[in-house]
This record gives sequence, C-alpha cells and structure tokens, in this order.
Amino acid sequence: MNQFEKIKLMTLNTWLGSSVVKEGISKLVKAVKASGSDIVGFQETPDPGKETALKLGWYFHQNQAGLANCSIISKHPIIEGVDIGGVSAVMVKIQLPSGKVIVVVNTHLYYDPYGPYWAMFNGKTPEEIISMENAIRGAEMAKVLYELSPYIATDIPVFLMGDFNTPSHLDWNRDMSMIHKGLEIDWPVTLMVEKMGLIDSYRAIHPDPVDSPGYTWSPVHTPEFPWGSNPYEPQDRIDFIFFHGNLKVVNSNVFFLGKPRGYGSHEDNEWPSDHAAVISDFHITNSDSREHDRMF
Repeated sequence: MNQFEKIKLMTLNTWLGSSVVKEGISKLVKAVKASGSDIVGFQETPDPGKETALKLGWYFHQNQAGLANCSIISKHPIIEGVDIGGVSAVMVKIQLPSGKVIVVVNTHLYYDPYGPYWAMFNGKTPEEIISMENAIRGAEMAKVLYELSPYIATDIPVFLMGDFNTPSHLDWNRDMSMIHKGLEIDWPVTLMVEKMGLIDSYRAIHPDPVDSPGYTWSPVHTPEFPWGSNPYEPQDRIDFIFFHGNLKVVNSNVFFLGKPRGYGSHEDNEWPSDHAAVISDFHITNSDSREHDRMF
C-alpha cells in the first residue's frame, strides 16, 4: 500500500492571457496537457483560467476583486477559494482523491521597478535594490505569508507559487557574480519566504545555480530580444513553486514547448507565453493527521 499521494503543480505567467500569440487559449490547453500537471497557477489576467479549465473539464478559481491577475485550475475539487487582500493573489483548498486537503496560493507580484534592471543597467547598489524590493514586492509577500501563516504553523501541505518578478537570493551568489557585474544580492522576497519555512522546489532538486540556472525569464525576451529599450535582456529565475508541510519534492523542471522565437517574431510560437513554466512533482504523506482534521 502506498504511503504517499502523488501531485504535480505548474506555475505559468500567461502573457496577457495568452492573447499575444495566435490561438493562445488552445495553446495554453495543450501546454497544460503536455505538462501532466494536476494543479496549475496562471498569472497575468485571470480569464484563461476559466476558459482553460472549462476546456479541460477541471475546477477553477480566479480573482474576484480589483487585482484580477491570478487564477488556479485543478483536476481535483476546489472546495474553497478566496482572494488575498491588497495583492494579486488567490488561495484555495483542494481535496485530493485520498480525502486529504491541501492549501495552494498563487500570486503575481508587481513588476516595476524591476530589480535586475536596477542592478545591471541603473548602477544601483545592493542596499538600494534590497530597500526597493522590501518596499514593493516584500510588502506584497508579507500579506500573502500572513494569510498562509496558520497553515505554515502545521504540517499541512502548503504550496506557494507564482510570478514573483524578482530573482532568488539562492541565485545571485558569489559563484554567479561573474554574470551579474560582480554583484551578490540577497533578494529579500525569496529570503522572507524561506525564513517562514517554505522550500524552493526547483533549488531543492537543482541546488547549483551555475549548473542549473533554471531561467524562466525569458524564452521570448532573450538577451538578443530585450524588453523595451534595454541593451540586452538579463535572464533570471523569477517564477517559483515553494512548499511546506508533510510532503517531499521529487522532481522540478523549467518547462516550455517547441522553440519559441524572440519578441517581434513570436505570434506563431507554439508556446503561449514569454515566461517559461515551472513544474514540480511531490509526494504527500497519506498518514492520518489530527492537525489536518482540525484545520479542515
């Protein structure tokens, strides 16, 4: 008898609801099917969440409030869904076939100012960058973690995923400083998530950023096809799946389909986004938990 339950999650920024490529929703459905995921968090307009879920016959929850940038779709029943106030984020409770309930949060943190541009083009110091990150995305993440904190205090399976619009403190270290103008930056948003006890699923499987940088930004805005007026586009890992509780990550990868062409020649891309997705596989312990029953 298995002592664990398998679950696969994917996070993907849909690039304006996959409207920037031809037949974007159909390509989004294809991407979800190809990924083999059970639960998917979409960012950047919620509409493709509902449309994709209906085409797949899945459950869905999307923002109902003004910051309507996130949705979650799931093979398994979503038994409760709420918006997190003051930030683009949704939190759902999903019931797995075993009857166990898990908590999943999907968030899209604000994009501007973008820290890597400050570091690579604007001559800002690490101290200035960290201060800015704390004031903008750090303030948003604090709201998300506040809502998650009752569950993080237990061993209930918790997942936090999304487009954080910031790199990880695990990636801008001394070994990687050679491509970051000699800078080492303790990016504070991922650091505060880690200090709350959540684990970065991709770095848990691929601990060396030199061997496995895991860039999710961007398969379309490559160094040669930069965003806006940048002289080139810095490549970074800004999309994440974090986890906490009675579970184990067994695999994690960056994912996209086909060979995306650079910005300006992107409309026929098979991949419907300018971000790569992150996919992580987990084993969730099926043992009885009084704490789980008490919370749900």
